[in-house]
Amino acid sequence: MPLETTLGLLAGLLPLLGLAAWRVRRPWRPGPVWRIPWGAVAAVCLVLILGLLAHLISLWSGRPLPPRGL
Repeated sequence: MPLETTLGLLAGLLPLLGLAAWRVRRPWRPGPVWRIPWGAVAAVCLVLILGLLAHLISLWSGRPLPPRGL
């Protein structure tokens, strides 16, 4: 994946993580049933951001990062 695509995905995931964190911290109000599990959205965003950061390090250093513990 080229550098521009990686940076674009990272720039798209960071605001989504911020939105999910904001929605998770809102106080619970009785009323309509929630539709989106914001905790799961935040967890998936964090995993993807960590993967993209590792990919950025490998792009900038020129060497792939070795896997650990697999």
